Amino acid sequence: MQADMKTLCRSNQRHDARAGFTLTELVVASSMSTIVAAGVMTSFIWCLQQASLCTKIAWSQKEAMNTSGKLTMYIRNASEVVDIDEVEGTWVELRFPDGTTGRLVYSNAVAELRDGRLYIQRTNGTDLIVARGLTEIQGDQGYTTPMFSKTRNNALRVAYRVAEPAASGGRDANDGPYAANVRFGVCLRNAEE
Repeated sequence: MQADMKTLCRSNQRHDARAGFTLTELVVASSMSTIVAAGVMTSFIWCLQQASLCTKIAWSQKEAMNTSGKLTMYIRNASEVVDIDEVEGTWVELRFPDGTTGRLVYSNAVAELRDGRLYIQRTNGTDLIVARGLTEIQGDQGYTTPMFSKTRNNALRVAYRVAEPAASGGRDANDGPYAANVRFGVCLRNAEE
């Protein structure tokens, strides 16, 4: 029994002399934990960026649907295309069944770059903003597509793009990944054949 006690005491002494970790073990453990923490942070940041992008895409798509619905309603209720900007395609004048006219106008002031507005000017003097934050669609060669173009006597083609505003209230310079391009045609419901 005494031999067992002596063996037990010796093993405790050896264990006490070696309590703790060596410098090599600490360096390896801290390196591994740093690598794991960096991987977790990288994944977290990537997920936040993707969530932000998805939010911007959803906003642009929703706004594109809302604006196209409003424009379709205005144009469809017209009875005649009175005049259209043939050069730049930034406005179209429509006559309505009650005899009034309205001009849909796209305006993008230079001071407010990438903050285009589309509004309707009625003959009774009221201006109603239909959509904000629009820009013209730009082709691969850098030319812009006309916003309004007449396809037939009683039909118009409309083309524009929408993107979520930046935090500053203006537009992001590189909004290509989440901007929504809108192109649709509308027939005037009240046009005479």
